Amino acid sequence: MRKKRLRDFYIDANGCPTEVVTIGGQTVVVHYDDIPESDITVVSGLRCTTPIRTAIDLATQLSEPELKRIVNDFLDRGLFTVDEALTRLAEPDMACRPGARILGRVLPR
Repeated sequence: MRKKRLRDFYIDANGCPTEVVTIGGQTVVVHYDDIPESDITVVSGLRCTTPIRTAIDLATQLSEPELKRIVNDFLDRGLFTVDEALTRLAEPDMACRPGARILGRVLPR
């Protein structure tokens, strides 16, 4: 078993407990959050967050131009629509999430 060395623990910009660890010489950032099944998808057999949820979670970590570029790429690739994003952002669990508010500001109208 590879050793896991704790390097840092903090609350991220979305209010989630986060730790930075080193596993096998690689730095890994781990965010802990309750993610509803509706925000989970499977890609090549791996469970991961949906593109909308990924954009919400990344929104606090990226500059506005970077976030706009990613959102436009997701939209161009048909990974979600503006209406789908607005619907997800309007759900109660997103009301206090900083990433949701930021994403809402950069979505094209």
